[in-house]
Amino acid sequence: MSRAFMKDLEDAPEPKIIAAPRSRPMTPAAFAELRARLGRETDEQRRLELREQLDAAVVVEPPADRSLVGFGAHVTVARDDGSEQTFTIVGESEMDVAGGKITDASPLGKALVGRRRGERVVWKRPIGDIALVIKGIRYDA
Repeated sequence: MSRAFMKDLEDAPEPKIIAAPRSRPMTPAAFAELRARLGRETDEQRRLELREQLDAAVVVEPPADRSLVGFGAHVTVARDDGSEQTFTIVGESEMDVAGGKITDASPLGKALVGRRRGERVVWKRPIGDIALVIKGIRYDA
Protein backbone atom coordinates (compact mmCIF):
# COMPACT_ATOMS: atom_id res chain seq x y z
CA MET A 1 0.00 0.00 0.00
CA SER A 2 1.28 3.44 -0.85
CA ARG A 3 2.50 5.59 2.04
CA ALA A 4 0.56 8.54 0.55
CA PHE A 5 -2.68 6.59 0.97
CA MET A 6 -1.86 5.90 4.62
CA LYS A 7 -1.16 9.61 5.18
CA ASP A 8 -4.67 10.42 3.90
CA LEU A 9 -6.19 7.97 6.39
CA GLU A 10 -4.18 9.43 9.26
CA ASP A 11 -5.37 12.96 8.43
CA ALA A 12 -9.03 11.96 8.18
CA PRO A 13 -11.26 13.23 10.98
CA GLU A 14 -12.50 10.74 13.54
CA PRO A 15 -15.85 9.29 12.48
CA LYS A 16 -18.81 10.33 14.58
CA ILE A 17 -20.60 7.47 16.24
CA ILE A 18 -24.31 8.08 16.39
CA ALA A 19 -26.44 5.74 18.45
CA ALA A 20 -29.39 4.42 16.54
CA PRO A 21 -32.68 5.19 18.27
CA ARG A 22 -33.86 2.15 20.20
CA SER A 23 -37.46 1.24 20.35
CA ARG A 24 -38.87 1.06 23.84
CA PRO A 25 -41.64 -1.49 24.25
CA MET A 26 -44.19 -0.44 26.83
CA THR A 27 -47.66 -1.23 28.00
CA PRO A 28 -50.58 0.96 26.91
CA ALA A 29 -50.89 2.21 30.53
CA ALA A 30 -47.25 3.31 30.62
CA PHE A 31 -47.63 5.08 27.27
CA ALA A 32 -50.70 6.95 28.53
CA GLU A 33 -48.85 7.95 31.71
CA LEU A 34 -45.91 9.23 29.67
CA ARG A 35 -48.25 11.34 27.54
CA ALA A 36 -49.92 12.71 30.67
CA ARG A 37 -46.51 13.61 32.16
CA LEU A 38 -45.65 15.47 28.94
CA GLY A 39 -48.89 17.44 29.23
CA ARG A 40 -48.09 18.46 32.82
CA GLU A 41 -44.41 19.26 32.29
CA THR A 42 -43.39 22.91 32.05
CA ASP A 43 -39.60 22.60 31.77
CA GLU A 44 -38.72 22.67 28.06
CA GLN A 45 -35.67 20.39 28.37
CA ARG A 46 -37.71 17.78 30.25
CA ARG A 47 -40.52 18.11 27.65
CA LEU A 48 -37.98 17.37 24.91
CA GLU A 49 -36.80 14.25 26.78
CA LEU A 50 -40.38 13.06 27.24
CA ARG A 51 -41.13 13.64 23.53
CA GLU A 52 -38.07 11.56 22.61
CA GLN A 53 -39.29 8.76 24.88
CA LEU A 54 -42.73 8.90 23.27
CA ASP A 55 -41.21 8.85 19.77
CA ALA A 56 -39.19 5.73 20.64
CA ALA A 57 -42.12 4.02 22.36
CA VAL A 58 -43.66 0.92 20.86
CA VAL A 59 -46.97 0.14 22.55
CA VAL A 60 -47.35 -3.60 22.95
CA GLU A 61 -50.94 -4.73 23.23
CA PRO A 62 -51.87 -7.86 25.17
CA PRO A 63 -52.01 -11.06 23.12
CA ALA A 64 -55.28 -12.09 21.52
CA ASP A 65 -55.21 -15.26 23.62
CA ARG A 66 -55.43 -13.85 27.11
CA SER A 67 -55.00 -17.27 28.66
CA LEU A 68 -51.30 -17.00 27.79
CA VAL A 69 -48.75 -14.97 29.73
CA GLY A 70 -47.65 -12.10 27.51
CA PHE A 71 -46.50 -8.51 27.64
CA GLY A 72 -48.61 -6.55 30.13
CA ALA A 73 -49.86 -9.63 32.00
CA HIS A 74 -50.27 -9.63 35.77
CA VAL A 75 -49.19 -13.15 36.70
CA THR A 76 -49.82 -14.67 40.12
CA VAL A 77 -47.48 -17.53 40.95
CA ALA A 78 -47.28 -19.88 43.93
CA ARG A 79 -44.16 -21.39 45.46
CA ASP A 80 -44.01 -24.89 46.88
CA ASP A 81 -44.60 -23.48 50.38
CA GLY A 82 -47.95 -22.05 49.22
CA SER A 83 -46.90 -18.38 49.28
CA GLU A 84 -48.10 -16.36 46.31
CA GLN A 85 -46.71 -13.34 44.53
CA THR A 86 -47.88 -11.33 41.53
CA PHE A 87 -45.57 -10.05 38.81
CA THR A 88 -46.35 -7.80 35.86
CA ILE A 89 -44.53 -8.24 32.54
CA VAL A 90 -43.52 -4.74 31.37
CA GLY A 91 -40.99 -2.88 29.24
CA GLU A 92 -37.56 -1.88 30.44
CA SER A 93 -38.61 1.73 31.10
CA GLU A 94 -41.40 0.50 33.42
CA MET A 95 -39.36 -2.08 35.31
CA ASP A 96 -39.60 -1.94 39.10
CA VAL A 97 -38.43 -5.23 40.56
CA ALA A 98 -39.35 -4.26 44.14
CA GLY A 99 -42.84 -3.39 42.87
CA GLY A 100 -43.18 -6.71 41.03
CA LYS A 101 -42.75 -5.21 37.54
CA ILE A 102 -40.32 -7.34 35.53
CA THR A 103 -39.32 -7.40 31.88
CA ASP A 104 -39.96 -10.23 29.49
CA ALA A 105 -36.16 -10.47 29.08
CA SER A 106 -35.57 -11.17 32.79
CA PRO A 107 -35.02 -14.78 33.88
CA LEU A 108 -38.48 -14.93 35.46
CA GLY A 109 -40.07 -13.14 32.51
CA LYS A 110 -38.54 -15.65 30.11
CA ALA A 111 -39.87 -18.53 32.23
CA LEU A 112 -43.41 -17.10 32.32
CA VAL A 113 -44.04 -15.72 28.82
CA GLY A 114 -46.06 -18.08 26.66
CA ARG A 115 -47.24 -20.21 29.58
CA ARG A 116 -50.77 -20.84 30.87
CA ARG A 117 -52.55 -21.02 34.21
CA GLY A 118 -51.68 -24.21 36.06
CA GLU A 119 -48.33 -24.68 34.36
CA ARG A 120 -45.19 -25.21 36.43
CA VAL A 121 -42.16 -23.06 35.56
CA VAL A 122 -38.63 -22.91 36.88
CA TRP A 123 -37.27 -19.50 37.80
CA LYS A 124 -33.51 -19.77 37.23
CA ARG A 125 -31.84 -17.48 39.78
CA PRO A 126 -28.16 -17.01 40.65
CA ILE A 127 -28.91 -18.07 44.23
CA GLY A 128 -30.83 -21.17 43.18
CA ASP A 129 -33.74 -22.23 41.03
CA ILE A 130 -37.31 -22.03 42.30
CA ALA A 131 -40.28 -23.96 40.93
CA LEU A 132 -43.46 -21.90 40.58
CA VAL A 133 -47.00 -22.72 39.53
CA ILE A 134 -48.97 -20.11 37.58
CA LYS A 135 -52.17 -19.48 39.57
CA GLY A 136 -53.65 -16.62 37.60
CA ILE A 137 -53.19 -14.40 34.55
CA ARG A 138 -54.99 -11.12 34.02
CA TYR A 139 -54.63 -8.09 31.82
CA ASP A 140 -55.71 -4.49 32.33
CA ALA A 141 -58.92 -3.53 30.55
